[in-house]
Amino acid sequence: MLINLLLSSTLPLPPYFWDKGRPFQPVCRKWLQEAPIKLADPRLTMADIDALILILARRNARRKSPRSQTKKRFRLHQNVQQLPDELLIERCRFDREGINYLRGLLSDKLVNPYAHNHPLSVEAKICAALAYYTSNSFQTAVGNFVGVSQSTISHAVTHVTDALVELGEQFIKFPPLESHEQEKQQFRDIAGFPDVMGVVGCTHIAIRAPPGDPHTFLNHKSFHSLKLQITADVNSTITSVVARFPGSSKDLFVWRKSPMAVRCAAGCLGTGHLLGGPGYPLRSWLLTPVRRPSTRAEELYNQALRRTLRLVAHTCRLLKKRFRCLDGARVLNCFPEKCGRIIIACCVLHNIAVARNVPLPPEEGAAAQGPGTEEEEEEVGETEEEDAASPQCQLGWQKRQAVIQQHFDKL
Repeated sequence: MLINLLLSSTLPLPPYFWDKGRPFQPVCRKWLQEAPIKLADPRLTMADIDALILILARRNARRKSPRSQTKKRFRLHQNVQQLPDELLIERCRFDREGINYLRGLLSDKLVNPYAHNHPLSVEAKICAALAYYTSNSFQTAVGNFVGVSQSTISHAVTHVTDALVELGEQFIKFPPLESHEQEKQQFRDIAGFPDVMGVVGCTHIAIRAPPGDPHTFLNHKSFHSLKLQITADVNSTITSVVARFPGSSKDLFVWRKSPMAVRCAAGCLGTGHLLGGPGYPLRSWLLTPVRRPSTRAEELYNQALRRTLRLVAHTCRLLKKRFRCLDGARVLNCFPEKCGRIIIACCVLHNIAVARNVPLPPEEGAAAQGPGTEEEEEEVGETEEEDAASPQCQLGWQKRQAVIQQHFDKL
């Protein structure tokens, strides 16, 4: 008890107490014998003093010995250049050349000049984000890169996502005017529908129930989602994207709020038009099915429109097969705003992959080519009653009747 009292005492030590040139124990014994606590408590014997000297001697020895510093060891991140293309496509959906292209594209946006302690390289950040997009699992992304923590992967996904969203206008855009005729001919080769410049449709991306107002994100299939609207060309390239509205939103509402609707109304399609499902408004630049066909020509028109419109469902399937974070097997565990940014980033990557002819893994490619009903079923029952007397609707009706009479009435 007295030893503990001495060890915790605030008595000032003499200036020579830790002098390396003096014998420790005699100096310590002399100081303890002169200490006021020794005089105040006669129970402190020489044996107690010797025990205390031994404790202090051990402390003094530890203090004199140089402190050994354990160096941090960092495990090397996996070298992507050493992995075969088949494995890279399976894990990241891009081959080695594609990853090198992304590295050159994003390096200026991802390099952190103030980083320390062996930060992730640009290549590793890109591959970590791609692995997350492919699996929708931080654990899987961590497992693919040795020595990287889950928080590091999370930061990498955020940085890469933001960088890709900034490039959205560069890679998600409508074809230029000089290629319109070629685009029309390619669409016409599908089912004989004339002057088509693209197809538009919606799908749902499952997300976690957001706080505050979750019921607005609950769609007609009874899960929380963001509604994704895309327009696509004949090569399944995404030409516009909207990914910010709750799953309960109707196709008509999303379309009216989209920048593409404004551009089409301003005449960006020239003499061409888009094709949409029954949930979209009839316009001179957006043709929809005849709701109650009464002639054979109208039935042929509907058949050709639906066959051509399948391309948007096929594009949605390709997007979800390429990036499994969008397919609904696991919900995107983020706030809606970040989910929307991840969706746009995946659309940018999808267009890059299509432009570079990067294939899907064999099992994913076979599934994407199969019949799809999800996106087509979403349009059923979403027909919006419009004012048939409105000038825009009247112009759309005239355009549709002209197409039916000129191209389907004689078949």
